Amino acid sequence: MKQITLLLSFLICFVFAYGQNSYQDYYKSALIHDSLADYKSAMLDVENAIAAKPDFDSALFLQATINLKQSEFKVAIKQFDKVLKLNPNYSEVYYFRAMAKAQLSAYIDAVKDFNKAIEVNPNHLKAYYNRALAKGRLDDFKSAIVDLNKVIALDKNYVNAYYSRAFWNDLSGNYDAAIADYKKVIELDASYKEAYIGMSTAMYQHGDKAGACEILSIAEAKGSVMAEEIKNKICE
Repeated sequence: MKQITLLLSFLICFVFAYGQNSYQDYYKSALIHDSLADYKSAMLDVENAIAAKPDFDSALFLQATINLKQSEFKVAIKQFDKVLKLNPNYSEVYYFRAMAKAQLSAYIDAVKDFNKAIEVNPNHLKAYYNRALAKGRLDDFKSAIVDLNKVIALDKNYVNAYYSRAFWNDLSGNYDAAIADYKKVIELDASYKEAYIGMSTAMYQHGDKAGACEILSIAEAKGSVMAEEIKNKICE
C-alpha cells in the first residue's frame, strides 16, 4: 500500500511538472518576456514551445515577430513563410511579413503582402496605412492617397495618415488639399512639428512667404530647431 501511495505521488508530481512546462506554458512565458522586451528569454521560451509542438503556429508567429523587432528581417520572413504554410488565412502574418520586406526596401513584394492582409481582413487599418507608405516609396502617390483616404475613413483621428496624405498631395500638385491636411494634423496634435515645417514649405513654394514665416514662427516657439533655421534663411 505504501509503495502504491509513493508511486501515485510520483505520478502526480510528474504530471504537474510536465504541465508546468507544456508548450502552452512556454508560449505564455514567451509572451510575457516579449512584452518586457526581454527578447533573449522570450526566444528561449518560444523555441521550447516549438520543440514541444512544431506545428504551433502562434509560437512560430511570435518567433518571427521577435526576430523582426531585432531587425533580423530575412530570418523573420522565412519564419513567417512557415506560419503561412500552416495557416494561409493568418492576416497578421501577411502584415508583418510585409513590414519585414519593406524594411529591406522590397516595396513591390511588401505591397503584395499588404494586399493579402487586407484581403483577409478588409478593415486592417495599419495594412492600409503601411501599404500607402510602400506605394509612396514606389512614387505611386495617387494610389497611396487612396489608401490614406481609407485609413481616415476608418479612423478620423489617425494623425499620421493626414500628414502623409498632405505630403503626397503637395508632391502631386494638390496644394489646397495639402494645406488642409497639414492644418488637420496640427488641429489633432499641436506638437506635431513636422506638420508646421511641411505646411510652411508648401506655402512658401506657392508664393505665400508671409504665411510660411508665420507658421515657422509658431513652430520655432514650440522648439523646432529646423523651423528656426528655415526662418532665418527665408524670412529675413
